[in-house]
Amino acid sequence: MSIAGSDPQERAVNLSPSSLAVARGQPAAVAAEAGVRVQRGDTLATIAQRHGVGLQALIDANPQLRNPDVIHPGEWLALPAAERSVTVKPGDTLASIASRHGSSVAAIVRANGLANPNRIFPGDVLRLPGSAAPATTPAAPATPAAPAAPAAPALAAGRLPDTTALDEAGRYALYAAQVERFGDAAARQDLADGRRVILALRQDTDTRAAQGRGVYDDRMVVLWQGADGTHHAVELRANTEPSGQYEPGGPYARRAVGGDFNGDGRGDQGRLVEGTYSHTRGSFIGATALMAGNDQVTERDTNHDGRFDEGVRTARGGYGMHIHVGGDSNTGSAGCLTLPPAEHARLFDALGTQNSVRTVLVDTQRLGGEAPAAAAPAAPAATPQRTLSDADWQRAATTLGVDVAAIRAVAQVEAPGSGFLADGRPKILFEAHVFGRRTGGEYNTSHPDISSARWNRSLYVGGAGEYPRLEQAIALDRTAALESASWGRFQIMGFNHQAAGYTDVESFVQAMQQGEGRQLDAFVSFIQADPAMHQALREHDWAGFARRYNGEGYAANQYDTRMAEAWTRFSN
Repeated sequence: MSIAGSDPQERAVNLSPSSLAVARGQPAAVAAEAGVRVQRGDTLATIAQRHGVGLQALIDANPQLRNPDVIHPGEWLALPAAERSVTVKPGDTLASIASRHGSSVAAIVRANGLANPNRIFPGDVLRLPGSAAPATTPAAPATPAAPAAPAAPALAAGRLPDTTALDEAGRYALYAAQVERFGDAAARQDLADGRRVILALRQDTDTRAAQGRGVYDDRMVVLWQGADGTHHAVELRANTEPSGQYEPGGPYARRAVGGDFNGDGRGDQGRLVEGTYSHTRGSFIGATALMAGNDQVTERDTNHDGRFDEGVRTARGGYGMHIHVGGDSNTGSAGCLTLPPAEHARLFDALGTQNSVRTVLVDTQRLGGEAPAAAAPAAPAATPQRTLSDADWQRAATTLGVDVAAIRAVAQVEAPGSGFLADGRPKILFEAHVFGRRTGGEYNTSHPDISSARWNRSLYVGGAGEYPRLEQAIALDRTAALESASWGRFQIMGFNHQAAGYTDVESFVQAMQQGEGRQLDAFVSFIQADPAMHQALREHDWAGFARRYNGEGYAANQYDTRMAEAWTRFSN
């Protein structure tokens, strides 16, 4: 069944999410900059009021309207460029709004006369300064024009961002967008709550650089929102990779560090893979440091060429890859993240009294290498939908406090196969009876193939065929449509977005397009949101787990016995 669907029959196969209209068009959060999609009950007057524009200006911006008194749900309307604005949604911050709309926090603050940038509320209408009009008028509602180019410097794959022209608020907006894009739900929440978060940007470098002493060619950024509404981004020169002096048997070996992970009799150097990690203040080599948690996932140089391109990953908990001080001309890293002494002091000045921090590590090759989360490509050429590795499964199991076999067993029964279609879109299953309930049955008669009073197996099309159904529903009621589909490898229903770690369904859908890793994160959050289900999984109480996960009809489909059998297989 689609996760937490209301009927046991909703399990269905992993048919999949992300609507063509979502994957090829702009989600509503971004669409507010270029235009707006008409919702049920809208008039031009209500749209103009909601977006802070004049009624006549709105009419003038849409010459395709033959009769301004007649507009239809799903129709796409341009907003007047000179008066473009956005309505604050739950979970929005000025940083996320600025990032989505190619502006800066400082510019939005000035344009709206905000006394406290942290005090914005859902429903507030904010003017978007300096927004250019869309380059083109969308030919059809499903394909609105792209938003104006960002004012911030472009992100180039493989290079650290050049932020010399930005003020601190602008730097914060740039880097906070990367935490939103690559960080896990906990890191994003910390940033929203005003806690410090570290963003570490890695430039992939040969460990044998500088005769094995390593180089500080990476960057750490400490980000936070002050209680007074200010935004802070402290950039630090840093290193995120081991240095060749610790490579067992290497040309610059001074002291060998590394386990033998491929059985060739030689230790393998390691470094943290991209992801979000927890660190806690402590002491290391006689100085204040941020000590590793037990959530670390590493990659290994098993062919001993000074690079990490073999795809060998290990995840067994804590590997002791801390954040600590290095030397001025020697990074002193055997896998830790290190900083020269002066930068190390600045790091702890920036952290203040905060004792624990989440670190989001991202390779710069990913900057500019994927479409923004708000506008997923129609047919991705890259591989955001990479399959899950053993390290991913281990990380999820560690987070939940269960054995890997347990989480693999659930996935085997509940979510077999890939989370994406062959064309790169997430798998979805559109539930007509859910859409019927969420729209009060308004379309049950006029659109019986996508809206119904009760579950009906015959309405499913399957695979890519689910997308036209979702598109039809989006034209009637976008939010209800997205909430009525189950998404990704774990088929989480859109209406469960909060349990999955997202403040709104738009953010949830965007994340489901970004890869199986995000889909797994949502699955983990969904389990954590239900303590009884979480406890049942820990205790291998498969009947108790299936009752919470699949509904009271779980036994009819033998979900509990199938998971028990799968757990036995994975445990051996």
